[in-house]
Amino acid sequence: MSTGYPSIDKPWLKYYSQGVEKAPIPELSIYQLIQHSNAKRLDKIALDLRNSANDYKKGIEITYGQFFSRIEDIAKSYAQLGVKENQIVITLLPNIPESRMLIYGLNILGATAYPVSPMIAAPQLKKIISECNAKHIAIFAGFYEKFASVISSAGLDSILYLTGMESAPKPLQMLSKIKSGASKPPLGGNLMLWAEFDKLKKNVPHDIKPYYHPDHVAVIVGTSGTTGVPKGVCLTDKAMNAIAIQHLLSGILDEEEVVLDALIQSIAYGISTMHYSTYCGCKNILIPELLTTRFPEVLCRTKPDHFTGGPVHCQYLAISEEFKNHDLPRLRNLVSGGATLPKDLEKRLNGVSEGFSENGSLDSRILVRQGFGATENGGCGAYARPGAYKFGGVGIPLPLDTFAVFEPGTDKELPYNTEGELCICGPTIMKEYFNNPDETQLVLKKHHDGQTWLHLADLGKMDEDGQVYITDRIKNIFMRTGFNVHPSKIAEFIETIPGVKECTVIGVPHPEEQMVPVAFVILDRSVFAENAIAKEVLSKACANNLSESDVPLDWVFVDEFPRNLGGKIDSKLLVQMSGINYMASL
Repeated sequence: MSTGYPSIDKPWLKYYSQGVEKAPIPELSIYQLIQHSNAKRLDKIALDLRNSANDYKKGIEITYGQFFSRIEDIAKSYAQLGVKENQIVITLLPNIPESRMLIYGLNILGATAYPVSPMIAAPQLKKIISECNAKHIAIFAGFYEKFASVISSAGLDSILYLTGMESAPKPLQMLSKIKSGASKPPLGGNLMLWAEFDKLKKNVPHDIKPYYHPDHVAVIVGTSGTTGVPKGVCLTDKAMNAIAIQHLLSGILDEEEVVLDALIQSIAYGISTMHYSTYCGCKNILIPELLTTRFPEVLCRTKPDHFTGGPVHCQYLAISEEFKNHDLPRLRNLVSGGATLPKDLEKRLNGVSEGFSENGSLDSRILVRQGFGATENGGCGAYARPGAYKFGGVGIPLPLDTFAVFEPGTDKELPYNTEGELCICGPTIMKEYFNNPDETQLVLKKHHDGQTWLHLADLGKMDEDGQVYITDRIKNIFMRTGFNVHPSKIAEFIETIPGVKECTVIGVPHPEEQMVPVAFVILDRSVFAENAIAKEVLSKACANNLSESDVPLDWVFVDEFPRNLGGKIDSKLLVQMSGINYMASL
């Protein structure tokens, strides 16, 4: 009999095998888990690195046996550099094999990998290095120039400099150097190439026993979270393993399927995808570049079973010839997350209308399924699995987690179909924000039921089937190509620039970047007589001090802001008055 409350009834479990929610989480490190689960697949392809250079055709393949061998070599090399348990090592890498290998290699030692987004501003990297007391960093050659001044002055013990060709056969590495005409890297001091780093393993003749502790932090993932303050989300081995296990046990992913992966590991769902797809023994086709306009083409070329992206990928699908001609391959899962899919786009891609529900049927021809989560739980929370798709919903909770809706600011649970703050409880949620107990207490709260709940700052509701619906963002943040953007934080910075009287930043839909920030500014004309000069000065200040995703795409200078009856800026009218409409070309 229903109690009327989702956290007690857990109606979503009817979509899963009986007892799956009670599955034990092995007491293993993330490396031990993938090693044990793939012990009989050593000759199977683990990674297949492809890029646009050869039109995403067959790339550099690495078997599971080679994958594990290289991970263990990395552990030995870092051991020689003095890396020990609980030390934090920063990585600034694209989606290449070495990014994954470094994370697992450090895990063997009990160290913690901190994959950092290359889009952050240089001062923010400096702050991360200082707060983590990091002594080692691995960085991609293409990102080095942006962060060179910070890295060179940070007092690091080692800087591992990667070109992206480390996994390629040596003849191909040489050919690549010749074709690219690449200049020599800035060697010397504490900076080393992969070959030099790899040689260090020879000084450790024996295997290193993998470290395990139930409370060990496997990875730290950067986020601005729900409050706009940059933080590091600490995900333990247990949390990462819970994410991986529930993907297999719930039937989302089968063993040895093909996953098309274009997510970098500095994104929560990027690192979660890395781990659960490896645990399942999948063949992972890695795309180290931003997969944008050519996404439909890559889908047709690789024919994967699974892909996870965002609304921006769905937008490219909807306008593609492949979609119009019905040439797209049938994936088991094409998941859109990071931001709610616009309803018009959902209707177009899935050929359904409002009110449509699969009602348990596994025979519908749904193309795109939404997912929902937060960095604080590895990006994995809910998913519109086959049979559980409902138009406009973001799916049902994954089986090891519990969802509930609470009255904002309280631990009073609300009944079905009542809007409130969405919260998650379960083994996938983070341990804490790194070195930030005040921010941790804002989102991890112990309720009267004795459980610790992750407060998401998302407004939503849940129906009697366990379907989750997002209705609004409490802090009004939005996503730009997968990254959280906080308009108020951008506006606050712009208002510190001399010559700016007032600023408001608004997210505007964009065909390539999901949503983009547009800055509306009232200038002090005694400082800026010309808009062109103001735009140049303000753009430069933002580029030097903000993350790339936070830099406004456009600047609109106005004499005053239109306001509603409550005195608040009328954002909708402001955008209309500006004439900005990036979607007009679709």
